[in-house]
Amino acid sequence: MTDSSATPAPLPFTFAEFVAAEVSKILGAHAEADCHALNKVFWKAKEGAKSAAASRALELLAGICSMRLVPEEPAHIYRPMFEFSDGGSSMTLGHIPKDAIDALAQLTGTLDSAPLRARLADLVWLLDRSRGHAFPLMAIQAYRRLLLSSDAWRGESKAGWHRAMQLAKQIHAEDEARAIETALLDAFFAAAGDEDGYQALHYLHALRVERRSGGRAQAVAERLEAIGRQRMALTHAFEAQSHFEAAAEWYEWARDRDRQALMLCLAAEAITMQAGQADGAIVEHHWLSKAIEAYRRVPARFRAQLGTEGAIEALRRRREDAGHAMLGEMVVIRGPRDVGGRIQAAVDHVKGRPALEALLAFCGLDSPPDVGALKAAAEAALKATPLSTMMGMHVVAGDGRQVEHIGPDNGWQAQVDARARAMFLEHANKVALAELLPARDQLRFEHDFRLGDFIAIAERSPVVPSDRVRILGQGLYAGYCGDMVQAMHILMPQFEHVVRQVLQGAGAFTAQHDKGLDMEVALGRLVERPQLAEEFGDGLTLVIHAVMCDRAGPNLRNDVAHGLADEEACESALALYAWWLILQLVSETCAAAMDAATPPDQPFV
Repeated sequence: MTDSSATPAPLPFTFAEFVAAEVSKILGAHAEADCHALNKVFWKAKEGAKSAAASRALELLAGICSMRLVPEEPAHIYRPMFEFSDGGSSMTLGHIPKDAIDALAQLTGTLDSAPLRARLADLVWLLDRSRGHAFPLMAIQAYRRLLLSSDAWRGESKAGWHRAMQLAKQIHAEDEARAIETALLDAFFAAAGDEDGYQALHYLHALRVERRSGGRAQAVAERLEAIGRQRMALTHAFEAQSHFEAAAEWYEWARDRDRQALMLCLAAEAITMQAGQADGAIVEHHWLSKAIEAYRRVPARFRAQLGTEGAIEALRRRREDAGHAMLGEMVVIRGPRDVGGRIQAAVDHVKGRPALEALLAFCGLDSPPDVGALKAAAEAALKATPLSTMMGMHVVAGDGRQVEHIGPDNGWQAQVDARARAMFLEHANKVALAELLPARDQLRFEHDFRLGDFIAIAERSPVVPSDRVRILGQGLYAGYCGDMVQAMHILMPQFEHVVRQVLQGAGAFTAQHDKGLDMEVALGRLVERPQLAEEFGDGLTLVIHAVMCDRAGPNLRNDVAHGLADEEACESALALYAWWLILQLVSETCAAAMDAATPPDQPFV
C-alpha cells in the first residue's frame, strides 16, 4: 500500500533548470569572479530565484564553487569548505547527485567563465570517467586561461595551473603538458628580477611537485642561484635561503652535483645570517639549530672542500651560548584552568582570533609540568599509602602480556618517577577531553588550515629535519582533520626521528654498540639521555616519556611501531594529547622564528 503523505523523490536535474536560473546572465555580470566569489554570487542569486527548479540549480552551483581545489592531495583533490565535529561537511564530490552529471556536462560547454568551466569539466570527468578525455581536455584549456600574475596567483591560479598539469599527465596529453611547462617557466624567468622575492619561486611550485623541468633545469637553477646571491648581498637572508634551497633541488635535477652541494652550503650560510639578525636568544638558537642541520645536508664527499665541519663546530659553540641565554627569555602562556567551565573556556581561548594567533592560542592550552613540584606531589602520595610501595604493581597490556613491574625492587626514586608520570597522564587525559577536543573543533569551524600550512610551519621549526618537513606536516594535518589513526602512524616514528636528530645535534650518541654493530636505540632509551633535558627541558622530557614510551602508560610509540595500536588507541584522549604536543613544539618554535626574522608576506603558501 502506498503512503500518499510520503515526500516524493526529487526529479533528476536537467539542463533546463540551469537555463531557467539564468546562469549565463549571472556569470556575464561577474566576468572576473573566481569560484570563491561565485559561491557567494550564486547563493545571493538563489534568494531571488523565480522558481524552485532555478533555486535548486543555483544552490548546486554555489556548493560546487564552495569546494577547495587542493592538487597537492591527489586522494582528495576537492575538499569541503567546512568540516564539522560531527563528521559532516559542506559540499564534497560525494554530495553531487549522480543525476546532475548530464546536466552539468551540458552546462559546461556553454560557459565563458574560465574558473567555473574548468571546475565543472574537471568534476564531470572525476564523477564519470566513461565520458573519455574530452572533459579533462576542456578543463586543462580552461585552467590555462587563468591569469599568470602575482595577484591572481595568490587566488585560484596557483591551484588551477597545478591541476591542469596533473590532468595533462593523467591523460597523457603531452602537448598540453609541454605548453603548461613553457608558460610556467616563462612566467618564472619574467618574474625573476621583480622586487617580490618569492613570486618567481611560486611559479615553479607545480613543476616541482609534478617533477617536470621542461628540459631547462640547469637554466632555472642558475637563475635561482643568481637571485639567492643578490638577496644575500642585500642581507635578505630569509629570501636567500629559499632560493638557494630551490637552486639545490634544480641542480640535482640537472645532475650538477657540485653546484648542488654549493647551494646547500650557501643555504646554511643564509640561515647563519638569520641567526646573526635575530632579536633575542630564543630566535638565535632556532636559526643556529637550523644552520647546523643545513650544513649536515651537504654530501660527505664535498664537506672538506666546502669547510662544513668547521662551520658546524663553530655553530655548536654559538648555539650553546644562546641556549644558556634563552632560559631567561621563556614565557609560559597557559590556557584556562578552571574546572567548571573548561570546555567553554577552551573554546573562547581560540575563538575569534586570526588564524595563526588562534593556532598558537590552541598550542598554549597546556604547558610542561614543573617536574620538581610534580615529583614532590608523587612522593607525598606514595608516603600516604606506604603499603602500595612495598607490594608493587604489575602492568598488563590489553592482550594479557605483563609489560611492566613497579615495586620496591626498582628503588624509591623509580617509584616516585613512575607515580609522577602516572599523575601527569591523569592531567593530560582531562586536558585532552575538556580542552583540546572542543578547541580543535572550534579551530576547524573558523579556519581553513590546509596541508601546505602545516608543512610551512614544520619547515620553519628548528626541531624538524628538512627531509621530514612534508611527512611531519602531513601527520599534523591529519590530526587537525580528526584522522587520528593516520596522524599517529605518521607522527610517532617521525617524532622519534626528530628526538634522535636533536640529540645528535647536541653531541649525544643515540646508538648502542653490540657485537661490532652500532644499532639505533628506541625512544624509551633516548629519553634517558641527559642531553634531551638540556635541549627540551625537564618538563617536556617527562611528558614525552609519559605519553609516548612509558610501558606503564599508553606507550604510543611502541604500540604504533609494532602494530599493537588499534583504532581505539589511536583515537584515545592521550593520542590526541600526543598529537597536540608535537604540534605545540613545532608551532611555537616556528612562531619564535617568525617574530624576529623577515618572513615572506604570506607565511603560508
